[in-house]
Amino acid sequence: MPVSPPPPTTDIPFAAPADVAITRLPGQAVQPTQMIQGPDGWLWIAQLNGPEEAGTGQVIALDPATGETRLLLDGLFKPTGLAVLDGYLWVATRQEIGRAPLAADGAVGPLETVLANLPNNGRSNGTLTVTPQGRLLYETSGRQRGGAVVPGSGSLWELDPADPTRPRLVADGLKGAYAHTFDADGRLWTTEVGDGTFNGQPPPDELNLVVDGANFGWPQCIGRREPARNFGGDEAICQSSRLPVVTFPPHSTPTSVVAAPWAADTLLVALWVNNKVVQVTFQPDGDNAVGSVQSFLSGMQHPQHLLAWPDGSVLVSEFDTGAIYRLAPP
Repeated sequence: MPVSPPPPTTDIPFAAPADVAITRLPGQAVQPTQMIQGPDGWLWIAQLNGPEEAGTGQVIALDPATGETRLLLDGLFKPTGLAVLDGYLWVATRQEIGRAPLAADGAVGPLETVLANLPNNGRSNGTLTVTPQGRLLYETSGRQRGGAVVPGSGSLWELDPADPTRPRLVADGLKGAYAHTFDADGRLWTTEVGDGTFNGQPPPDELNLVVDGANFGWPQCIGRREPARNFGGDEAICQSSRLPVVTFPPHSTPTSVVAAPWAADTLLVALWVNNKVVQVTFQPDGDNAVGSVQSFLSGMQHPQHLLAWPDGSVLVSEFDTGAIYRLAPP
């Protein structure tokens, strides 16, 4: 006999602002990565569904009203990115971008590889984002070999679904542009997950406002144009790199960013290792911005992904528990 999912609950095991109403959705995922709204109105979720190296990843559909789930794709290796575009479900795995055709009845066809052997950091290449122009954004995380940057790594790319094998470079000098979003004014934002050792210290993580052709400095420059001497950085090189809007402590691991539907010039960022979601308020300053960071949710079990929902709320997933919470506008 099928087991009915639990009803939504208001018993929230983490700290949140008093004016934000939070409920837990029925059902759950298994090590979820990215969430999107599927064409059927359900929540479509990429999930590891087991150890990182097991190749047991899946894409599932979850009814946010009842918790019912159905399997869309199985046997994926580290799926971290999802998008629906041009009649296909697009999936980012460890070093590939693939797509599966979507039938009129909502069925998902077999996954075919579009781009293979993408440079990556050994773990994943982050999330996928559809641009306002109907293109697909993805990253190739930074990787070095023999002290040199692996060609094509450390970059943010735009793919035209009509010609997907010839992506266009949007920006580079990014160690790990894991997550991206567009705000209400069409500005493109990306997180930056830094790792390694620079001048004997780990680098900060970042939130960046992207303009076409920007170079964010990796690996010669970190943070606010600090030269990484052990990678050949100097003041002249770093002066031409693009500044972050805000930085986060080293190893914070910002895995998601979304524009807050309830406030202008405000973003929410999930800091995976810090077990919190922060609010970033910014003021545009020419083609850049000045920002400040405040705590928003704290005490979560590795917040993974943030998704703006059509009703004006924001959904946030926990990696450890697979729980998904709805944040109603304050």
